[in-house]
Amino acid sequence: MPIMTFNRTLIVAIGALLPASIAAADVTLPEQMTWASYDSQSIVYAESISIGKVLEKHYGMKLQVVPIRNGFSRFLPVLSGKADLMTTGSDGYFAQEGAFIFAKKGFGPQPLRIIAYNANNPGNGAAVTADSGVKTWADAKGKRVAVVQGSAAPAKVVEASLAFAGLTWEDVIRVPVSSWSAGQEALINGQADIAAANTTSPSVERLANSPRGIFWPPTAHDDTEGWARLNAVAPYIQRAEICQGIGIPDGTCVQINGYGYPEYLSLPDLADDTVYNLVKAMDINSDEIGTAFPRAKGYAFDLQVTEQAWPWHEGVIRYFKEKGVWNDEAQAHQDGLIMRQEVLAAAWAEMNAGDVPDDEVDFAAKWGEVRAQHLSEAGLPVVYKDVWNF
Repeated sequence: MPIMTFNRTLIVAIGALLPASIAAADVTLPEQMTWASYDSQSIVYAESISIGKVLEKHYGMKLQVVPIRNGFSRFLPVLSGKADLMTTGSDGYFAQEGAFIFAKKGFGPQPLRIIAYNANNPGNGAAVTADSGVKTWADAKGKRVAVVQGSAAPAKVVEASLAFAGLTWEDVIRVPVSSWSAGQEALINGQADIAAANTTSPSVERLANSPRGIFWPPTAHDDTEGWARLNAVAPYIQRAEICQGIGIPDGTCVQINGYGYPEYLSLPDLADDTVYNLVKAMDINSDEIGTAFPRAKGYAFDLQVTEQAWPWHEGVIRYFKEKGVWNDEAQAHQDGLIMRQEVLAAAWAEMNAGDVPDDEVDFAAKWGEVRAQHLSEAGLPVVYKDVWNF
């Protein structure tokens, strides 16, 4: 289910209309919230801390930000009720789909809801070395691709970029690496030509400053067929026009791809009033949040696009409606996503109703079959025919 482009209606924030004291009195937040976030050295953790300080200053809410390095482990406090929400990236989509690390007993597809995301897109895509000869993704055929072992997120970003040009993993040479940053190191060291990357990370900057250099093959935004192929692999990826960043020549913009990072996801049972007041408070104080941490300007309400890869939390929809930006198209998209989650839940229930394989690989293989059957019968895209290998 591809992400649809939404006409971003610019909204005058409530904070610009009301004195801060009145606006603050109109928001009621719980005494404390707990967010499961990335590790304490990450930019995402720093953003969450900055948001928490602003919310405590105006509303007295204490925010506990729990640093967790592993994407799968970040979901566990939310599932157990120890955290209200989590910050995540594409792992959140895999969790919704019950795919890869989430295609296992005791987990499966999760009915996640999106609360907010940072629209300050860092261009989470794939880069090539400047000396690779790859100018378009069609040129990637026969090239060496750094593939992070045990991590679906960077692999799917590269696979989607290849799919833009009609290529698959069969058209390239896989080079195993141990981590995301090790992928860029493989490019620097001449072991690979292509790797998952973004326009902001230090390891990517080292690549740009190396003798091999860096280049961002475009995923032209008007190539509808290319984008259909790309989104068939990774529905959460969106168009991103990057005008400033590593490897972007001064005074130019590059049409590539990426996704909002991070996304703030919760289960649907997080109280509607809590979520409504949270997004309202973030909107009212968006200027202060952006001043405290410049990248956090991406949480501004007027940058939030209603059509996402997850359904919105009902508390957010209430605020969208209050601001006049929720329309029939957005509701239809929301209804389609909820229906997909219901189909996945029914497939998971059938999967676990009888005898299930003890071996995790066999379990995932059977789950992939059951999942694909239910989605196909509902007329929905399967997306991941193989829910274990990537």
